[in-house]
Amino acid sequence: MRSRGKLYVVGIGPGSIDMLTLRALRAIEESEYIVGYKTYVERLSLLINGKRKKVITTGMREEIERVRKAVELAKSSVVSLVTGGDPSIYGMLSPVVEYIIREGVDVDIEVIPGVSALNAASTLLGSPISGDHAVVSLSDLLTPWSVVEKRLMYALRGDFVIAIYNPSSRKRKSKLKRAMELILKERGDVYVGVVRNAFRENQEVRIMRVSKILNDPDCVDMSTILIVSNSETVAKDGIMLTPRGYSSKYSIGSEVSEIGEIGEMGATTRKAIRITRESSELLKKIHPGDDLRAEIIRRCIAATGDVSVRDILRFKGDVKEGVKALRDECRIVVDVKMLQAGLRRHSIAAIDFAEGGEETRVASGLKRIAHLVEGSVVGIGNSPSAAIALCEIAERYKPAFVVATPVGFVNAAESKEMVRELDVSSITTAGTRGGSTICAAIINCLIEHAERSD
Repeated sequence: MRSRGKLYVVGIGPGSIDMLTLRALRAIEESEYIVGYKTYVERLSLLINGKRKKVITTGMREEIERVRKAVELAKSSVVSLVTGGDPSIYGMLSPVVEYIIREGVDVDIEVIPGVSALNAASTLLGSPISGDHAVVSLSDLLTPWSVVEKRLMYALRGDFVIAIYNPSSRKRKSKLKRAMELILKERGDVYVGVVRNAFRENQEVRIMRVSKILNDPDCVDMSTILIVSNSETVAKDGIMLTPRGYSSKYSIGSEVSEIGEIGEMGATTRKAIRITRESSELLKKIHPGDDLRAEIIRRCIAATGDVSVRDILRFKGDVKEGVKALRDECRIVVDVKMLQAGLRRHSIAAIDFAEGGEETRVASGLKRIAHLVEGSVVGIGNSPSAAIALCEIAERYKPAFVVATPVGFVNAAESKEMVRELDVSSITTAGTRGGSTICAAIINCLIEHAERSD
């Protein structure tokens, strides 16, 4: 028989009363009992003091007892079981549902969503969470650390923006350190949003490099949420932003954004398909051949509109090594944003990690992420200094394959000659000619072959 009472599972948001939803306010007002973790109930003191509410609090790690009391009371009374943030995100909803199913309790239950910590933190930082993202808790109280670490690693490799809950405590500083080391290994020294006490007293909002957090782990505690940037996130003037792509979708494409369409022959309309077929037939007459090298040459001709580009391409080793590495989901590291924008797959741009100093920005950035070069397909489309830096890095961190086509009259020819001397299969251009257009065309061709079922 269904009980006469009711159980509200109420998300109270990040902590400030004015962040409660109207439905949450009404549920608390209707309730005879307020049940919750002591800290959360105290945040509602202005709403419940003097209102003849019966308050039941429990301490940390007493979640099951809290649920049991709330459910038993809800058999005959109206009860609000309050939980921080949203009930379904590391909140009390899961243990409530588990308890009801296990005990076979028939109770009237209503779940009231709340503003989650990741939503609150993201808005304070700007807009780092604007699309696909992952949420990971570093707490190993209920989940083995090996599982936590594996989930974080795959989220990093998936290039998700990542919200990290429960990042540290007095007893878990080593877990924060390990997580930061994993981020540094997989993504480099990227920006991390650090938000403490979101929408509460003593709120702190900072944007820090991973290395800074490693050097100052005390800046993070249990009241902190971390938001880890992905390859598209930018940080400027105290704001983090991960663009959703509106600007590129609704504006005229740049030279490099068109590379992919030309290089991949990505026609979709009838007229475009006809033109593409005609172009393909012409290119095969200009440069016949069915092997991968011949296709790469044709792609470069199509991308530049210049038949003579075939005379400057230099192939070293087995081109299929690049295809194999990409088929095995290797990392792609490039020198500049222009090249990154033209690729079909996610890549890491060295320019994002640039520091001041005597070296060029791209070279300094590449050296900062030197460990990411190992086993990667590396594309240098613009910067001779980056190609020179790559040759130094490759002595310790050997890439799987290199495409180097930097352009210019200073060090361009020399840097590419250095690349050809590496014990690594590569595709380069001779002399001063090259550019991101050619580099993107080559890498996209390798990617396309890697994605073929044959």
